[in-house]
This record gives sequence, C-alpha cells and structure tokens, in this order.
Amino acid sequence: MATTTRVGVRTGLAVALAYLMLMPAAAFAAPPANDQRSSAQAIGLPASVAGTTTDSTLEPDEPPGCAPLRGSVFYELQAPSRDRIVVRLNAAGALDAAVDVFRRTRSQLEPLGCEVTDRRGEAALEFRSAQGGVYVIRVGQRANSQAGNFRLDVFTPAPPPRGPGALLRARGADGTLDALQDTQDVWSLRMRAGTTYRLNLTARTCMSLQVYAPGTRDFENASPERSSGCDGYVLFTPEAGESGRYSLLVVAQPRRRGDQRYHLQAARAGADDTAPGLPLPNLRPVRGALRGSAVDTVDLYRFSIARRSALELSLSSNGNMSLLLLDDRGRRRGGGTEISRRIAPGRYFVAVRTRSGAVGRYTLRRVARTITRTSVTIDGERSATATPGRTVRIGVEVAPEASGPVRVRIERFDPLAGWLFFREVRTVAAAGSAGVAFTPPTEGRWRARAAFEGTRIAAPSESSYAELLVAPPLAP
Repeated sequence: MATTTRVGVRTGLAVALAYLMLMPAAAFAAPPANDQRSSAQAIGLPASVAGTTTDSTLEPDEPPGCAPLRGSVFYELQAPSRDRIVVRLNAAGALDAAVDVFRRTRSQLEPLGCEVTDRRGEAALEFRSAQGGVYVIRVGQRANSQAGNFRLDVFTPAPPPRGPGALLRARGADGTLDALQDTQDVWSLRMRAGTTYRLNLTARTCMSLQVYAPGTRDFENASPERSSGCDGYVLFTPEAGESGRYSLLVVAQPRRRGDQRYHLQAARAGADDTAPGLPLPNLRPVRGALRGSAVDTVDLYRFSIARRSALELSLSSNGNMSLLLLDDRGRRRGGGTEISRRIAPGRYFVAVRTRSGAVGRYTLRRVARTITRTSVTIDGERSATATPGRTVRIGVEVAPEASGPVRVRIERFDPLAGWLFFREVRTVAAAGSAGVAFTPPTEGRWRARAAFEGTRIAAPSESSYAELLVAPPLAP
C-alpha cells in the first residue's frame, strides 16, 4: 500500500515538472530592477542609461500620464542646482513609449511634463529644476505597444548666451541650433538713431529673431525691443539717443526636433524697403528682384487713388513671392499673388515679399479703374409717354464724366410673352453723356437700358430701365 502511494507521488511530481518545463520562459522572468517607484534607479547629471520595458508592470497607484500604459520603469534624479534639464528618450524596435517627469515631495508626485514617442521612436521634454529637488522620471510602454529596449538621456543644455554677441558681418552669419541642447545664438550690430535697418533671419522652420537694446547681457530677464514673426524679417529704427551695439538673439523653434540651420543678415534700408517706397504707376508694369536668402526680402511700392476705383494687382515671378496691400495707416487690405477689390480714394502701399527664402525676379502690374454709374432717361424722364410716330431721345449719363463705348438695349412688351428684345444701338459717350434717337414703330410699352462698356481707366457699369408708353389719348 505504501509502495503504491510513493509511486503515485513520484508520478505526479514528474507530470507537474514536465508541465512546468513546457511553460514559456517569460512566465518565470523577473521584472526590471527599477519596475517600482520605490526601487527607482538613481541617476546624476548628465546621464545616459539603457533600459527595457520587457516584463515591466504597473503599480496599483500608478500616476496618470499622457497615454495609457502596459508597464513602466522609474529613474530618480536629485538636481544639484536650479537649472533647465532636458530628458530625451529613444525607443528601439517596435516599442512605443511615453516619458514623464514628476517632482517628488515626500510621497507625493507633481507632474511636470509628458511626451509620447514619435514615428522615429523619439520623445523629449524639458523642465526647470530647483536646487536639491528630487525628480522621478518614468518610461512607460504604451498599452497598445510591444515591449522593447530604450536609451534615456538626461542633461543640462548649453547655457544661454550673453550679450552683446559677436559683430555681424556684412555678408551675414550662419548657425545651427536645436530645440533642446543649444537653443539660442546671439550676434550684435552697431546701429545709429534715426537710421532704419533691415534684419532678416532665414530658416526652414519658424525660428525667432529678437532685438535687444545696447548693454543687454542677460536675455532671460530683459524684454526685446522688437521680435520677428515666422518670416524672420524686421525693420528697426533706433530712437533718439539710442545709438549703440544692439544684440540680435536667434531662438530655435521649441517643438522642432533635430538641427535647425539659419542665416542671419542685416543692412541699412533703401528706398525700396521702407516708406515712402517706390511709385507704382497705373497700367504700366514694374519689374524687380528679391533675394530672400540674404537681406533683400521686401520691396515696397506706393500709389494713390483719387476716386473710388476697381483695383487689380497681379504678381508674376520665378520665385515664391506674394503681395500685401496696405492703406496709409498700415491696415491690411488684401494679399496673395492677385488682388482684386474696390477701394476708396486714398493712399496705399503694396509690398512684394519673398517666402521661404525665395530668390528671383518679378513683374508687378496695377490696374485701377474709376468705378462708374450709368443712368438712362427717355426725353429726360425715367418714365415717359409719346404719341404714335413721335421720335424720342434716349439719354445716357456716365458718372463721373467718363468717355467711352455705350450700348443701348431697347425692348418691347407683349402682354402674353412679357418683355422681348427689339434692338441694340451702339454709341459713344463724350464727357459722360450720350444720346440715341428712337422712333417706336408701333403703339405699346417700350423700355431701354444702357451699359457703359468701360475703358482702361474707367470700369464698366449698367443702368436700370427707363420706360416709354406709346399710345394715343384714351378714347371717350
């Protein structure tokens, strides 16, 4: 009986052992050593560590982040000083991950930032540390991702530059920045009060150019005199008593990864760069050239309009250029490569601008035609009567007094079919006036409408109808 029992036990153990040997090796794998917050791996500055999310787990009180996670690992950093710290994650293989930074105070975690990896497996963020502050960095495997390895880099970027900066040469300067480690360059330019200067920053991304007053050393605690938009172009004129060596701060696009190359150049503004600009004649094209990769990125033209007009501006070029229409108070009135609109009497400016550092030649044409109003009368009235066989005068007035071709359309009325075309007469208005003699061939209702066909300087217009009743007196 005992022998049988021992044999059965040995048999059961053998079966269990065989079953365990068939289970996947992953069932016995241990999670990473820094799987829990309490066992976070300590790192210093700078740090470059390899890690993995394979077999990582989530704690019951896992802090929320910017993406749902399947597992996570932790690192801990004590900041030696108050500084800007960059965290960069590179995920290998098919790992899609998220990286978070928390500030730890006793048992509490304050979230400071979170980013998920992009299609290249990269993610980066930065935070401002306090001296002696303790920071927890979490690398998490996203819920819908495979596990994998990664590299985590934590470092303080290059210190911000101090003014005034190296003097900018006439041919400009080239540089390279990035959004994390080397974010700013500073150059300088001597400028005189009352003189207008062109400053142009050319880059493939939206970098910023900031102008600081002479004597500025610390740009973090100073306000710029001027800043550029994404086009990187600035016109700047120092005020009275403010001649000196100005600092030009180039700032990288904070959300653009990788190298950001730029070219910075400056020069005095010429007659085609600032007001009053070059005259833009009507009906006669002007030609010019721009070099947006250097400093000649804008040409400014001026024109005036004496009467309310229909304006057409057209630009043709062999580069990437556009137009900007402004009134004499700087208010935008239109843009693009073609502008067509009605404008009031006044003074206007047109800027031809390059985009994306374009280089090329252009042709600009302005066509402004006075807006006209055409009216028509029959024997001086909008509604007239005449006896059969009498000739009437169809009068046409074009205001303001414009000369040019006029077309008069005459219609008759049929009570069953309505208004029917009868005749079209062409004439010419002189000093805004024209007339047509018309003898109605029959009794009935007639009407006329006039159209001024326009000229190079006067826009076309059309009148409403004037009506004529041709009939003998009513019978008693």
